[in-house]
Amino acid sequence: MVTVIKNRILLATCMMLLVVLAWQPTALQADALPHGERRIEREIYQLVNEHREEQGLPPMAYNDAIAEVAQDHSSDMARGIVAFGHGGFKDRFDILKSKLAFIAAGAENVAYGAQDAEQAVKLWLRSAGHKKNIQGNFTHTGIGVVRNNDGTLYFTQLFVKCSNQYRCDSFTRASI
Repeated sequence: MVTVIKNRILLATCMMLLVVLAWQPTALQADALPHGERRIEREIYQLVNEHREEQGLPPMAYNDAIAEVAQDHSSDMARGIVAFGHGGFKDRFDILKSKLAFIAAGAENVAYGAQDAEQAVKLWLRSAGHKKNIQGNFTHTGIGVVRNNDGTLYFTQLFVKCSNQYRCDSFTRASI
């Protein structure tokens, strides 16, 4: 009886170890974010706002809570948890509405395979729908870029329109 219990404990321990090791590359990838990918996110933010200014549009404010939701989506796509695309956008928008008061509208751009910020933004500007989001009547944005284990970059930019600018100034937080 004692041997059976010891074997079950050993088996459970081995299974937990396998689960931890299977997820380790993804966890290590998240550690890389503050270096290369954070720089790419900053560059996308700058390029998008430069484009908006060229079109006579005001720049969008950057928000870390929005970026966190974008980051989660990029991570899920990079890890193959969800298919590349806009599936689940309503859920992401609902999360944003629960985190940030006074949100009136939202949109999303996604991309993968671009080598840098400039390529990603150029891809979006060549697509009518993505360009419409970049040039849309949005006040805030957040960006998440994740590199998968093969080195492919996955990009998500979320756009939010604040319905009450006075109130929305309180959630304009950025560390980008």
